[in-house]
This record gives sequence, C-alpha cells and structure tokens, in this order.
Amino acid sequence: MKKLSFLMVTTFVLVMLSGNALAWSDRSEGQPYQTPLGVMMRAPGLFIWHDHNDELHIRSTNLGHQHVFSGIIQTDGRFYNIEQKQLENGDYVKVDRDHKTIRFRFTGRGLDGIDFKVRGGETVDFDLYKDGKEMPRNEIFIGKKGWHPWHNNFYLER
Repeated sequence: MKKLSFLMVTTFVLVMLSGNALAWSDRSEGQPYQTPLGVMMRAPGLFIWHDHNDELHIRSTNLGHQHVFSGIIQTDGRFYNIEQKQLENGDYVKVDRDHKTIRFRFTGRGLDGIDFKVRGGETVDFDLYKDGKEMPRNEIFIGKKGWHPWHNNFYLER
C-alpha cells in the first residue's frame, strides 16, 4: 500500500510540474491556433510559439484597450537574431551585454512583438506582467494549441 501511495504522489507531482515546461521538441510549429491573427483579435494577451527554424515569437494584443505588457526573458544559452516587431512610442526591447536576458515593454492598442533564437542552453524563462501586475495565466497562450502555463513565471525547455 505504501508503494502505491508513493507512486500516486510521485505521479501527481510530475504531472503538476510538467505544466511548467513546453518542450521545443514537441514541434508546436506555426502560430497559435494556426490562425493567430483571428485568435489574437479575439483574445487579449501574450502569444508565444516557435517555428520550424526554432525561432521563438512573442506577440501582444490589446483589443482596443490600453494595457502595458512587460517582462523579462532569460536563458542559460544566448539570444541572437533578435527582431522587434511593430513597436510604437513607449515600447522597448532591451538585451543585456551577454545576450542572456531580454527585457521588454509593449504599450498601445496594436500588435507588438519580438522574434529571437537561442544558441546553446536548455531553457528559456519567462516572467510576464500586465499593467505592472502578474500577468493572468489565462491571457498567456503558448504553442499552436494556445495552452496556459500554471503561472506568469514559467519556462520552456528544449
């Protein structure tokens, strides 16, 4: 009986922890829901996905409301090929000298974003905020199925 209880507890813990990681190897290719602009125009939040070239993409949508999305993205590797997408006044993307940390802030009513790749390393950590508060997890959409992480602070694993 003790072995069965231990097995059940261990399984529960592993299942709970697995919600915090998205393996890039799952090939969550393309943009969320395969029709990102349609979904992004119906759901405010941050959308995170990767493509065939292992390039990570982040987009924010506001749906006509003024919100500020911000965050810190870190890796144990190095970020490269960092491209800002449709940033307006007040928006920024800052990369530290060793290319291990990206800080961003998106404001306005449009579609803002970042595209980047990671060289080396095993994880990319996200710490996301909306209007200066922890980002609601149901407004974070990951991969083509748009799943939500357990918390606004999560990581993706290779």
